[in-house]
Amino acid sequence: MTASDIGNNEMVIKLKHDLERFQAPIVTAYGVLTWEKKYYPVVVLGGISVAYFVLWYMDLSVITLMSLLALLTTISHYFLLWCLDPPDFILDFFSTKMAGLFWNIDNDAKFESVCGQMYIIKESLAAWYQYLFKERKSTGLVIVKSLVLLAMAWIGSIVNNLLLMYLVTLLIAMWAGLQAKHVFKKLQ
Repeated sequence: MTASDIGNNEMVIKLKHDLERFQAPIVTAYGVLTWEKKYYPVVVLGGISVAYFVLWYMDLSVITLMSLLALLTTISHYFLLWCLDPPDFILDFFSTKMAGLFWNIDNDAKFESVCGQMYIIKESLAAWYQYLFKERKSTGLVIVKSLVLLAMAWIGSIVNNLLLMYLVTLLIAMWAGLQAKHVFKKLQ
């Protein structure tokens, strides 16, 4: 085992420790995003489609949308923390061992796998950030990057931004499931 493997392993252990309170939601979300059951792609597609349909139908201004998203984030964060650390009067009615009944070795292995994948994604994003924004670039690379950004701006001016965000969100949400089901290998 090399020094970098030990460092990576220590970082994964630290990440596991930091996310320990969120084990059950992370493993559940991982199962949904990797399509462990046949109906999960429909659930993901339907949830995202309904959310974007509501946004489109309400036709909110940007400031109203941002305010409502901030409010939703605040309330969901409070609710999540309340569920993870409920008040004492709730614990009087329910056993504190309830969470342990649903957690097993298989879920622990999934959680460790997810933490490893999250660490790899974090390191990849950091490497891309370092490459794109910190290192000195050649003139050709700057020209290519500028042309790609210009093309993206042109597409953004032609196509509705909400539609583009919908498609990008679908792609991001479905990516893990498509990889888990080896769809890209079947296309080759």
